Amino acid sequence: MDSERSNAIKEKGAAMRLRLSDKWQDLRERMHHKHRFVVMDTDTFQEKFSIELTGVNLFTYAGISIIVLIVLTSLLIAFTPLRALVPGYIKPELKEQSIRNSQIIDSLEVIIDQHEQHIKIIQSALSGNTLSTPVEASGEEVSGEAITYRHSKADSLLRKKIEDREKKQKKSDKNKRKKK
Repeated sequence: MDSERSNAIKEKGAAMRLRLSDKWQDLRERMHHKHRFVVMDTDTFQEKFSIELTGVNLFTYAGISIIVLIVLTSLLIAFTPLRALVPGYIKPELKEQSIRNSQIIDSLEVIIDQHEQHIKIIQSALSGNTLSTPVEASGEEVSGEAITYRHSKADSLLRKKIEDREKKQKKSDKNKRKKK
């Protein structure tokens, strides 16, 4: 029974292959059959242009003409100002300008942050509040133990000059009061 069934399947497969090969053979014959393409004047029936074609020639000419059109279109777009119309294409000048602009914006943001911190420090100093921890330009808090204060000679001399001026100012103010 299995052998009968396998023989039937083999016969069906052979018949199918035969039909397919017949169809391919028929297609091959039609592709090599010659046709004549003629362009005529309708008034005089004079032949203006004629060409003899087969199916294979027609596909060959059509394929070559499509490839040539694709290449010419690509060259036209690549080497003319038309490339600016292609979506996603960015001119090199615009790309450089956008990089420069982003760098300028970043530096301006840093400056604005520094100014805001400076204003906060000034406001707290004017209101009499003291900052619990100094704030760096980056906005990170620093512990008070990490900061050390050193007095330079120039700082000491400047302090001494200012103190002397204040003493002189106070003396002159007292003298003016006494004279009145």
